[in-house]
Amino acid sequence: MHKSASRNISIFLTGFILLAWLIVLPSSLCAAGLHELSDTEMAGVYGYGFSTFSLNGDVVKLDFTGVTLSTWTEIASMKMGYYTKGTLGWDNDWENVSLGSSGTPLVLTGLYIEAGFSNITDPANRQLEYLRIGTPNMTGAVTAKFNSFSGTLNNGGTTYTRDTTFTNPTTITAAGTGFNLTLSRNGVGNQMGYSFNWVSATKTP
Repeated sequence: MHKSASRNISIFLTGFILLAWLIVLPSSLCAAGLHELSDTEMAGVYGYGFSTFSLNGDVVKLDFTGVTLSTWTEIASMKMGYYTKGTLGWDNDWENVSLGSSGTPLVLTGLYIEAGFSNITDPANRQLEYLRIGTPNMTGAVTAKFNSFSGTLNNGGTTYTRDTTFTNPTTITAAGTGFNLTLSRNGVGNQMGYSFNWVSATKTP
């Protein structure tokens, strides 16, 4: 792995974790002000089954099964992962991004945060290999001018690494299948750096 990539990924890691919490926290909490609740209101506040934690081998996973997000968001420019991988450039460089549309929002049903380690039981040699934010069920379209695109479609059946062929407006549509954003040190599925991964999706054109 290139040293510059390692430095860049370590810098981005903090922002990646903050992004995870921005995704899973309801927007009402992100913009909340102080409001005192009465004893009666406090007595009516409860929650259960919101999240589950699991450790499977070297993989730690936090599932938010009761969360559903729905959005139509437009972004002028989105860039992730600028470092040398063969040549200096961006893993993902997107312009005129639309997550969903005015008539059909992008919907995520269920969310998870997953971290994969090597040597997880050996504190002296334990290493974080990848961090992933995803959903088991995404419906809707992502449209953009992809100046550079890294990720996979169809459960890894089609892999792109800094691909530059989506320079015309392109739409990637998911119909109720999994999706994740992964930051990897060495390349989960041969994808070092930042990658966007659809379990099943159609790309047009």
